[in-house]
This record gives sequence, structure tokens and C-alpha cells, in this order.
Amino acid sequence: MTQDPATHAVSEARDRIQHQGTWVVMLDGILLILLGVFLVIPDESAHDLIIRGLGILLCVAAIMVGARLWTSAMSRHMGPLAWLACIAPAVIGLILIIWPRESLEAIAVTVGVVVLLRGIIETAVGLSVRPQKGWEFLSLRGVVTIALGIFFLAFRSWAAYLLLILLGIDLIARGATGVSTARALRRADGSTS
Repeated sequence: MTQDPATHAVSEARDRIQHQGTWVVMLDGILLILLGVFLVIPDESAHDLIIRGLGILLCVAAIMVGARLWTSAMSRHMGPLAWLACIAPAVIGLILIIWPRESLEAIAVTVGVVVLLRGIIETAVGLSVRPQKGWEFLSLRGVVTIALGIFFLAFRSWAAYLLLILLGIDLIARGATGVSTARALRRADGSTS
């Protein structure tokens, strides 16, 4: 039975998109690995460069959102609050560009507070379910999380670099997973790597 030309074209387009998608996943994985290695390297100038790069990306995104709002007829009906979608990232981006080390410490303090609060909540939940099985583990995890939050707050500058290193390790792992997934998809597709 011969295939309809339209069905054949759709099938070829789907196969081409799947093939190109594996390359996108592979490229994403490789870039994540490179970024992760870049973060793991204990070099302050490299960390400043990454933070400033993130600030530049936020500013570019803010400009793009602002341009979209400016040209959109609907934005005039949204009110001035809609402009916060471009003003907030622009301000945060400028802060990251101007003060990269201070903003990194501010991130460490924010993470410290969040981790401390999460530890308090976990400990309280663990103690509240005391008669049930596993309450010790939940309480212990909460106490360890509290200690980690206190560590982040007490040693802000060191904790900030620890966060960057942990983020780098996470990005390397995610990148390796992406590369592995792309290779498996290409093998399943019958393509050569």
C-alpha cells in the first residue's frame, strides 16, 4: 500500500524534527557541562564573570519584554503594574552587573534564610508526628537543615562560593544526563552518533 504524499511529508517532517531535537538536547547537555566546569573552578574572576553575564541576560530580557509591552496594544489596558515585568529584571540585572560579589553574598543570605526556615518547619513537623514511624529521620533532617541554614548565614562569602560549586556540580550532572539522553534517542532513531 502506497502512502499518501501529504502523510509522507508529515512523517518526514516529524523525523527531521526529532533528529534535530536530539542535537538540541546534545548541545544543551554539552553547554551545561561547560558551564558547570566553569562554576566548579575556584576562580573569583570567573564567578564574577558568570554573575555579570547573568545580569546582562536579565537586562536583555527586560529590554525585550519592555519592547513587547511597548508595541502591544493590550499592554495599555493592563496598567502600570505590567511594566514591573521589565523593570524588576532590569534593576536586578544592573545590580548583578555593578556589584557581582555583593549580590552573590545576598543570594547566599537569602538561601540561608530559606534553608533555616525550611529546617525549622521540618523539625516541627517531625516532632508533631512523634508517635508515627520515621519521625526521628524527619526531625534529624530538620536539625541538619537548620545547621546548614545557620552555616550559610554565618559564613556568607564562603557559602556563596560553595553554592556556586554545588550549582556547577549539578549542571555537570544535568549536562551529562542530557548528552546521554540525546545519544540514546539518536541510537533509538537509527542514526549514527
